[in-house]
Amino acid sequence: MKVNTYILGLILTISLLSFSCKKDDYNFNTRFAIDTTKVYTDDAYENRIKDSVWYYYKYLTLWEPVISPAFADIEKMEEENYLKNNYTKYFQTASDVLGYLMYMTKASVNGKLVKGNNGSGNNFFFYSDILYTHNKGESKAYDWYSFLDRGGFITGSIQQGYHSGFGMDLVYIQSGSTDKNPKLYVRFVEKNSAAYQAGLRRGAQITSLNGDKKIDYETQKAGYFNSLNNYLNSRNLTVEYRNTEGESRTVNIDYRYNNYADAIFVDTVLTAGNKKIGYLGLSSFLSTDAWVQDKGQTKSFQSRMNEAFEGIANKNVQEMVVDLRYNGGGSVTTAEYLGDILAPMSSSGNLKFKYKINNILKELEWDQEGDEFGPTYFSKKGNLNLSRIYFLVSEETASASELLINLLAPHMKVYVIGTYKYNNGATIASNTYGKPVGFFPVEIVSSSNELYVTSFQMFNKDGFGDYFDGLKPNSHVWELDSFKDFGNMDESMLSAAIYHINNGVFSNTKNRAVTGSTNFERKISKDGLKQRKIQGMYKFPNKRIHF
Repeated sequence: MKVNTYILGLILTISLLSFSCKKDDYNFNTRFAIDTTKVYTDDAYENRIKDSVWYYYKYLTLWEPVISPAFADIEKMEEENYLKNNYTKYFQTASDVLGYLMYMTKASVNGKLVKGNNGSGNNFFFYSDILYTHNKGESKAYDWYSFLDRGGFITGSIQQGYHSGFGMDLVYIQSGSTDKNPKLYVRFVEKNSAAYQAGLRRGAQITSLNGDKKIDYETQKAGYFNSLNNYLNSRNLTVEYRNTEGESRTVNIDYRYNNYADAIFVDTVLTAGNKKIGYLGLSSFLSTDAWVQDKGQTKSFQSRMNEAFEGIANKNVQEMVVDLRYNGGGSVTTAEYLGDILAPMSSSGNLKFKYKINNILKELEWDQEGDEFGPTYFSKKGNLNLSRIYFLVSEETASASELLINLLAPHMKVYVIGTYKYNNGATIASNTYGKPVGFFPVEIVSSSNELYVTSFQMFNKDGFGDYFDGLKPNSHVWELDSFKDFGNMDESMLSAAIYHINNGVFSNTKNRAVTGSTNFERKISKDGLKQRKIQGMYKFPNKRIHF
């Protein structure tokens, strides 16, 4: 059975499975028991969604053995009102149900390290604990990724390429030891977005929004950043800024809804000494058939990628730098496609990666050769024939971006350059985000509700895939030491790659002075800046899956 068949087939098939699947032997300590003191059954529509979330989570999650009911009792979920009467009526919303189920995966991995719910009423705080509370030294190999998309934002963003907003990513930066109040800067601009076409670029300092000059960190923090986020979500925005040349400018930007931008924010060939270096930056992994805007034309993302790499290959580059520092992932298919372009000729026919799925889905043979979760092999595309490659990453580099790095590692020399940060006065060498797992959409109750359950994990040719704590870079830099635009060879991260290309070693950047006007790392904050970014690793079946 393929993943693109209706999951309803599970109802008919599951009774035919042998009980070779591991039974649910997880000991549900009462410390993590559901609070049964309150019942929520008045909203019939929400009741259906709550039941659906529990149902599909049990069938699809990688952590299936720790979710009730036990495998031996799984057919009970088909009985009318079984899920409601035994589990879901004690949760107010479907998000609360999902939060609790995710919480149980954390309990199964970390045991007594996890805080109990303390009779909290089975509420949304389960999510908060999973997403933002990681005790020192604890394993992160649990589900802190699944989510319920009530509105279809992800499908529209990744599959169609829809982009909404102004298209700029802002950050508060303290520029030196005497600067006690961080100022607002442009960290990233989505290519061909409204902000990009208005002339805003990385490194610009925002001095006012809609005439309000009190947008500094301390003022906004005192007001819970409400006015700042109101500006960033308004229909029109007047931006006064100072560009990197020190020139003051004012632009008016209209908020865009479901327009196309360009996920390749830079593609160029640089010359360093006698070396030609291809440099390409990707803001997200849209689906290969999503739409992007490039040079005034709307084209598929696959066409855009092909043109970019063809232009790079035609200039006979000897080295390649791929910038994924702000790339939260996206389509698995796109990661696979990029792997075929970037891998050496010798990789063709070799294993790219294998999937891990739960025992229920294995019984249904979803991981067999040629199926949706079967092994994937290289099929070399394009004319690049590199022996090594450099990736620029950060803590935001996640999912499909990490997959691309991991699948190439056994087949060529892969160098990864990451970033330092300060944490409580200490210098921390950051890994990537840490998300070796992914999901696919399941429509529940209506087409406006899509559930994404963490359902699969990938392992490269060498069997490596347990990087829940992130991929560890070969070297680290202070990213904003040289706060230049992308493609500038003096920009901190690109400069580090070029230095290694020319010298064969990485320069030591950790022990530099921590004071002075160029010490941008001393204070960086994204507090209050609510950016909607793609983050995850997604597969999209040909058919929708319904409850």
